[in-house]
Amino acid sequence: MVDQKIDPEIVDSTTAIETALSALWEKAREASLLISTLRDEKKSLLQRIEDLEEDVKQSHNDAILKQTAIEQLRIELTEHSSGSKTLVVNGMSEDEKREFEHKLKTIISKLDQYLSP
Repeated sequence: MVDQKIDPEIVDSTTAIETALSALWEKAREASLLISTLRDEKKSLLQRIEDLEEDVKQSHNDAILKQTAIEQLRIELTEHSSGSKTLVVNGMSEDEKREFEHKLKTIISKLDQYLSP
């Protein structure tokens, strides 16, 4: 009969190797999950950055349009104001006064609309 005694040192080293490999496998699995989570989070954050950059561009364009409209209204107001001085000097009829008053109210309401948040 062959002696089938296994050296205890071999059993101990095999168990130690199995334990170390098991711990290493668990760490690798945790790292893999963390990497996957971080990739998903990065993707989400990059999308959020794109959305915010688009919002900033849109807000900037809106501000430019409003500024242009305000400048146009100022020009109109200046033109109406300079024209009204001539009318006042020459005298206005009641209809002209009402029309002028209506135009001024319209311009002021447009300015208020563009200046309000």
